[in-house]
Amino acid sequence: MYKIERLLVALDLTKMDEVLVKYTSHLAQFLKSEKVYFIHIAKDLELPEELKKNYPDLLAPTDESMMESMRKVVDKYWETDRKCEISIEVKEGDPSEQILKWVDIKNVDMMVMGRKKELKGGGIMPHKVAKVAHTSLMMVPEDSSFKLNKVVVPVDFSKHSKLVVEQALEITKDRDVSLSLLNIFRVPIGYNKTGKSYSEFAKIMESHAQHDFQEFVKKNDFPDDLICHYGLDDDDLPADKIFDFASEQNADMIIMGSKGRTGLASLFLGSVAEKVISYDSHIPLMIIKEKGENMGFIKALLKL
Repeated sequence: MYKIERLLVALDLTKMDEVLVKYTSHLAQFLKSEKVYFIHIAKDLELPEELKKNYPDLLAPTDESMMESMRKVVDKYWETDRKCEISIEVKEGDPSEQILKWVDIKNVDMMVMGRKKELKGGGIMPHKVAKVAHTSLMMVPEDSSFKLNKVVVPVDFSKHSKLVVEQALEITKDRDVSLSLLNIFRVPIGYNKTGKSYSEFAKIMESHAQHDFQEFVKKNDFPDDLICHYGLDDDDLPADKIFDFASEQNADMIIMGSKGRTGLASLFLGSVAEKVISYDSHIPLMIIKEKGENMGFIKALLKL
């Protein structure tokens, strides 16, 4: 487990920025973060020569004007009294590549990005960033206002689950927050050869999951009052099961890992990863990664 002290917030100069600044101000207070980078990646700060020639009075947006606009939004919508060091920056280039690069350069512990539904604007692709970034990620829906009364944590009892539960316990420590773990289990192929029906073997798998949970708690010295719920993945759609459960619980946040051992292992790999990140949900999603995870891939990608 590591402290989430340095946040990087990706702004795109749209209405979404107001939501992200408000949410981050409370998130930083909850996490006791020390520094917040607000960064906007402009694809091109220069006007084409032909356009400048034909329209000499036309002015290109400058990084100074963009920074001033961002500063006004931060000043207006930062709602808490958390005294973080604030940095506002504008960079130029491909949005997704640049945000990954600056996460690395700034040694960021967590990115904060918006999840849009109705609001316009684009640039940074959350699913692309989530798959290759070596830092944790907070996805904030456009209609979010920060509250943290109920948290759902999907687990498969792997070492990544240990990391996620540790972070969840740290975040909710000494606070009146309900923490519910969720294990999604499957019936293995070939169950019918045992002479058991599907429902009978589902009960067997749930019993195994309950035993694994008790061992997980004992092995990692987690509190005895941790509660784990269980759900059967009967249609190979674990992401749907997670969001359905979180909705039923009226969860304010889902905190989950980037990897696992079975079932949830693919949630951040390939097509399932994209579905989780782009899921049409009103629930904020926090993805916990080990610090430095995918570092080698990032450096190769960006040729740092």
